[in-house]
Amino acid sequence: MMDAFSLDQFGVFATVVDEGSFAAAARRLNRAQSAITYAIQKLEDQSGTALFDRSAYRPVLTEAGKELLPRIRRVLADVEDYRLHARQMVMGLEEELRLAVHPYTPAHVLSEALRDFHGAFPTVRIVASLSTKHAAIESLAQGTSDLATMLEVVSPGEALRRLPCTVLELVAAASPRHPLALKNGAITPEMLHEHMQLVMHDGLTHEEERMIRGYGIDSTEIWRVVNFEILHSLLVSGVGWGVVPLSRVGDDLAAGRLVTLQIDRWAAQKRALNVPLVVAHATHRPLGPAGRWLFQKFVEIGGLASSSPG
Repeated sequence: MMDAFSLDQFGVFATVVDEGSFAAAARRLNRAQSAITYAIQKLEDQSGTALFDRSAYRPVLTEAGKELLPRIRRVLADVEDYRLHARQMVMGLEEELRLAVHPYTPAHVLSEALRDFHGAFPTVRIVASLSTKHAAIESLAQGTSDLATMLEVVSPGEALRRLPCTVLELVAAASPRHPLALKNGAITPEMLHEHMQLVMHDGLTHEEERMIRGYGIDSTEIWRVVNFEILHSLLVSGVGWGVVPLSRVGDDLAAGRLVTLQIDRWAAQKRALNVPLVVAHATHRPLGPAGRWLFQKFVEIGGLASSSPG
């Protein structure tokens, strides 16, 4: 009877295939070989066809066995997913995590964290979107995001728990045709003021911008863009100069599409700015098991374990 199939029979069948013999499957499942043989015979009777050719020294799948094997594996995988999901529901596991990702977040940090997360929590959906710092703080406060990565140039002041994820190396870059790139020697603040700067729009208030003057924002004329690809295109075309992550423009520097500007006040820092990238969540919205795991994973991958204030 077709309705007498059992998961045990499917499991025995898959194990015989994986182990290569009834005897090896019996050892793997810690059963008598006769029990393995009986389970396969019952499955063949209920399927109405032979699944193994037993004429050789080792059992070989018949054409019917080869055709049915993928279906049986899918059934076993679905059942295992069900069991995992049920266990995770008991743990209070989230169904979904929403991430606000700063555009400067290194691709390897995000991809490695989410790859490992999917392995640990395959049933939890991830919804990730690019977000500036101001928008990320607001989304955490309102509960529309669970976790966020953001630059910590200025302490956000909100009720956020945040840990250092990594340190971004920022460089001043421009097209080799840009007037600043054609100047000899170090570039002074007065020179920077004369040329339009491209800045990632991070939703900073005027007070915050005033506080970080000289920490990446130097020109009196500023264009703000919300998309790094647009900023990058403008830089390469020579429209303005900008302070950008070295990891995002390394290929352009190597190919000569962009050059680094020798800003005099950065000389002691090897003409670069080091800016912390943190991962944060709202303290008034406790994370579930998956969120806590991913929060720590970002820190682990970033290679920094010490917490920042707040």
